Amino acid sequence: MLIFGFLLLLLAAAVVAYMVLATVDMASVRLDYGILNLDLPPLWLYLAGLLTLLVAALGFWMVGAGARSKARRAREVRELRKQAKVQDRRTERADDATTGRTSLSRPAGSAGAGAPPSTAPRPGSGTTGTAGDRSRLDLDR
Repeated sequence: MLIFGFLLLLLAAAVVAYMVLATVDMASVRLDYGILNLDLPPLWLYLAGLLTLLVAALGFWMVGAGARSKARRAREVRELRKQAKVQDRRTERADDATTGRTSLSRPAGSAGAGAPPSTAPRPGSGTTGTAGDRSRLDLDR
């Protein structure tokens, strides 16, 4: 890629040198656009086109750099949000494990599936229902 870049620079330098040498004895070019009337040597007309091309290339480069920067920042924000969510879950699980609560939040005062967990033994389990008896799977919910 580096060699390609140097070859393109050499080609561009050769074209500019040719234009300088080839347009030395040429007559001026007359441009008539209503109120804008110009007499320009061909070399100046060529250099104006070259400058226009350089400005356009700089604009494209700036747009590309800005898009890459925005994409990189958006990716970092997504990763940081994901890490924060994972850290919140870990903290919540650690807090629940130390206090003996499950991480499921259930509305208070409702019966059935929404009732708060009881510490009474489960039928057929033969346990007392304390925090130490809860399985690891209960903490992961």
